[in-house]
Formats: sequence, structure tokens, C-alpha cells
Amino acid sequence: MAKRPGVKRLDHVSIVAEDPRATAALLGRLLGGNVGDRFEEEAEGFEGAYIYLPDNQARVEVLGPLGDQSFLHRFLETRGQGVHHLTFEVEDVEALAAYLREELGIEPYRGVWCDHEWKQTFVHPKDAGGVLLQFYEWLPGKRPDHPPGAGP
Repeated sequence: MAKRPGVKRLDHVSIVAEDPRATAALLGRLLGGNVGDRFEEEAEGFEGAYIYLPDNQARVEVLGPLGDQSFLHRFLETRGQGVHHLTFEVEDVEALAAYLREELGIEPYRGVWCDHEWKQTFVHPKDAGGVLLQFYEWLPGKRPDHPPGAGP
């Protein structure tokens, strides 16, 4: 029997927008958050920015397609603008993957792999009530003391 995974916190909600910069600016003003950390992931085909909510509660990530081949074009065409995924920090991604397989009968979407900062896996929307779920743990020495741009 696999141990239930230790979910530490909701890290961020990711939203797809046709104009991620304008949407991030609007949500930052609306939510009273600090817009920062704009980024581009050319290999994955997306750009975005984070909005840090007051008191480091969580972040909202706003994504948009980057380039003609971005997977987000299909998302926008089929679903329109809106929630893309929820991201949770966990104690142990490998334990979470084992729990998914052994206890829930769910194969982690795209397996478990390391990014440059964390180890992660996903649960496909068909297995999670229509929303993509991302789970990650920081790699040793990569967790920031506090989120960049969120303030002290």
C-alpha cells in the first residue's frame, strides 16, 4: 500500500490568456498582487508571468502561446481563455506517483522528470475532473527563501 502523498501547499493556479501581459496586469491590480517574473519558454512554446498574492498566499500564473507551434493555441481554440492547471508542492513526487498508480489506478501523465529546479509530474485532466494537476518538489538547494518578486 502506497503512502498518501504529503501535499504541502497550493503553489499556483495557471490561467491561459490570449494576451498574457495584459491579463497579468489586470489580475495584479484586481487581486492586489505584485506582477513579476515574466518568462519565456521557447522550447515548450509559452510565455507568461506570475502574480504574487499579498502575504505570499499563493501565485497566479498567466500563460500565453509563444510561436506558431505552441500547444496553447489548441487549448485556446478548444477551451478558450481560462484555468489551465493547478500546481501543488508535495513532499515527495516519487511517493505521489506511486500513490497515484497503486491506490488510485492513475498513471502519472508524462511520468516523473526533473526540470532545472524541481522534480515534477502531472495528472491528466481526464483523470482529475477536467483540470490538469501538476505536483512538484524542489531539487536540493533550489527552493527560494521566499518567492521572487513577492517581497520580504
